[in-house]
Parts: sequence; C-alpha cells; structure tokens
Amino acid sequence: MKVAFVHTPMPRVIVPERRRYWQAFDTRYHAAHPNLRPMRKVMWELPHWMHWLGGVLRARGYLDQVAIDFYTDGCELSGIDEEATARMLREVPADIFLFSPMAPNLRYALQIAGLAKQLHSRCRTVFGGVAATPLAEQVAAEPAVDFVIAGRGEQALPALLDSLSGRLPLDEVGHLVRRLDDGRIVRTARTYPWLPVGAIPMPVVELFPAEAGECLRYIRLVRALGCPFECPFCTIQTIGRSADSFTIDRVLAELDAYRDHYGRHHHVYFGDETFTVHPKRTLEFCAALEARGDVIYDIQTRPDLLTDAALLDGLRRSGCAWIEIGIEALRGADHRVLKGGRGAAEFTDTLKRIRDAGLNACSFLINGLPTQTLDDMRRSIDDVCELIGRRLLFASYIFGMVPYPGSQYHAEPRRFGIELLHRDYHLYHEELPPVYRTAHAGPDAMHRVLQDGVMALGEAMTLSEDQWPDHMAGMPRDGYGTFWNLPHS
Repeated sequence: MKVAFVHTPMPRVIVPERRRYWQAFDTRYHAAHPNLRPMRKVMWELPHWMHWLGGVLRARGYLDQVAIDFYTDGCELSGIDEEATARMLREVPADIFLFSPMAPNLRYALQIAGLAKQLHSRCRTVFGGVAATPLAEQVAAEPAVDFVIAGRGEQALPALLDSLSGRLPLDEVGHLVRRLDDGRIVRTARTYPWLPVGAIPMPVVELFPAEAGECLRYIRLVRALGCPFECPFCTIQTIGRSADSFTIDRVLAELDAYRDHYGRHHHVYFGDETFTVHPKRTLEFCAALEARGDVIYDIQTRPDLLTDAALLDGLRRSGCAWIEIGIEALRGADHRVLKGGRGAAEFTDTLKRIRDAGLNACSFLINGLPTQTLDDMRRSIDDVCELIGRRLLFASYIFGMVPYPGSQYHAEPRRFGIELLHRDYHLYHEELPPVYRTAHAGPDAMHRVLQDGVMALGEAMTLSEDQWPDHMAGMPRDGYGTFWNLPHS
C-alpha cells in the first residue's frame, strides 16, 4: 500500500503594506541568527505531521511513503492550478492520500483530493488535523473525502490502513468519521486512550529530498506536546491540555537526524506552545544543549513564564537566540485575561530581564480581539513600537485575529461578543479583512488599523546603522524579506 502525504498550498495574499515590514523583520531575524541563509523557495518549515505520522506508519509496516509538495508554489485565493496539480498527481499513483490542512487552505486540499480521485479512481483520501477535527462532519460530507480522523491520529491512522488492507473491521477504527453510501455521516463509537509521547516512534526524517533544506527557515522540532492553557482564539487543544515531554535523548536524536539530512547549518525552532511551562524540565534540557554547544534555537512561550532569572540564564547559555512571546494585546481587557493577570508594566519588567539576560524577545500581537475598541488596537500597536524603540522588544509579529474552527471564538462567538459574518473558510486568513464584527468595531475599520499597524511596526523595526551586525555585511540590504510576496505571506 502506497501512502502519499500531501502538503497543501497556501493562497497568495499580497499585502503591499507588508513589504517594508517583512524587510525590517527579516533583517532583525538574520541579525539574531548568524548561520541563517536565504530560502531558495519558501517552504519555511517542514510539515511535522507528515514526518511524525510517517514514523507511526513505518512502525506498523507501511513502508511505501511519499510526500507531495504543493506548498512551495502556493496557489491563488480563487483556487489551485488544476493542470499543474494534475501533472504532479499523475506521477504519484498512491493508494492513500493524506491531508492535514488548516482552515484557510482546507478548500484547496479538497480540490486536490478531488483531482486525486479522478486520476486514481481506486485511491482513498483521508483528512485530519486542526481544521478537519472540529469540522469533521462537514468535511466528511465532501465528495472528495473518504475518511476523516477527528482527533489525534497516531493510533487511528494505522488502524484505518489495517482496515483498508482487510485486517480489521472498519467499525473498529476509532476517531473515524465517514459518509455512508446513502449519504449519512457516521462517527465510530470507539475512542483511543491518550497516547503518551514515549509511545510515539521516531519520525521518518527523509520524506523530503535533502535539497528541500534550501527552502527551510529552520528545523522545527517538538520537545513537549500539548499546552495547559486555554486561550479562546487557539486551536491547539486538539492535541491536549497537558504538556507531555519527550526524553532529552529522543529530542537530540531527532535534531541530529534532521540536520544531517537537511543541513547542519540550520538552527532549531522548538514548536512547543509554551516551552518554559515546566521550569525544572526546561533547565534540564538547557543543560543538555549547553553541554553540546552546537545548537542555536528559538522558542515560544508566555510572558508570565519568563520571570525566573535562572531560567533566562539557562536559555541564554544553551543557545537560545529568539523568544517569541504571546502578548496578543497591550491594551484592552483581554491582555490581563489571556496572560495570567499580568499588565503592561509587568510585561515591560519581564522584557527588561530578557534583554539584560542577552536574549532577543519577539512579541505576537493580535489585532481585533473582541474586547478591543479601535483606540485600544491603535494604542497597543503604538506601545509595541515604543518598546522596540527602547530596545526592550527586538521585533514583533502582527496579524489580524481569526476565529478559526476549533477555537472557542468559533464555537461560541456570542459568548465572547463576536458576530461571525460567514463560514467561507478560505477567507479566514490573518491578512484579509476580519470575518466577524464586535460591539466595538466592524471588519473594514479593524483591517485599516491592521494595515496602519503593519506600516508602523515596519518603521519601528528598521535597523539603525549601529545595530547592523558584521555577519550580515555580505548581503544587500534590500535582499531581506523578499519572501513577503510568496505563498507564506
């Protein structure tokens, strides 16, 4: 049985205001990562779900695996290039096509699945992941979809393949949603017990050719799976509320395997939602990285989990170059609610400690939270620009808030003061006008604030002469951020 993992494209959304922003952001990112190389094409990061489930299937004996990359060429907002897509699919006569799209590219995954079934009439298509799980019945009703795995797939996917191989009744496959011949959508009764990370096999690292390393920003790894927090805009709860850590030896073995295949120069992005949630475990891991002395890495976490001086020192000594901090907003009621009651003054104190420890802090800023007035949004952006000017923040992302399927904002919009305008999910995109309104603002006004904020942050992040590091001397200053108009944006 041949299994094809499909890397679904993202639509090109060109935002002219992003040009200077991405140039300035990229310049600062390069400044913090001396070994970073420009991407030949923008894959950005490996689709970790493929490698992970590839390892699960290989352990069950399903060895014939291939990855099909549609992502690096992107697609138009209106849809995929059917001729080019069909050309690629003809070269892969797989039995099973696996998809794990997000909400904005679910539409394109369905289009690719339809073409796959036209070209390979006996193939089966399987959907899963953060969009297909909360939309399981809706996705299963699509003609191009044979099965949906709603929830984690490490046990359900090999069981489904066993069933399609004739070794297990289909009704015994857990987490499965499917369409019957009469059109009814059914969900199997079986569920699987929670799978500890120690039971997850090593990933299939080599799913992509080694030259794909030239299209990567970094190697993404996961040290701990899950997040104990419940932010209402987040969809991560599909993988659980408890941060379950892999062993240090396992993580370091993955790190070496990925860098050996895709390039030793790559730094690592640890994709744990809250890397520092367990300080003792974090310091133990930092000690292992410090002992190696050959890893530069990035993390993401919350500001209320960065208050310990020993932890910050451990991060610096072990090679941490970049800390992405979810602040969401510095004005409006949501900041204290989302970040453990920590206000703007406490956040500033945390940034001072991070800076003084020799670490670079990058904030995540979300525009359009439901409690924000337009003035709150503008002032929050101004505050972040000021923090960058004071060299307390090194950089900041900013995107529009999106009530993605799987989030509380999508499941219970009225509870949060949100009115969803439609459920056309390919328009649920962080760069497009919001798909909702609140009691404080409509989509057009919120989008104008976002565009103005993008330009303001681009100006704030532009490096001055004294900030330009020596290791960037060989690259033209207008060569940074050129990915701004590619599928990633």
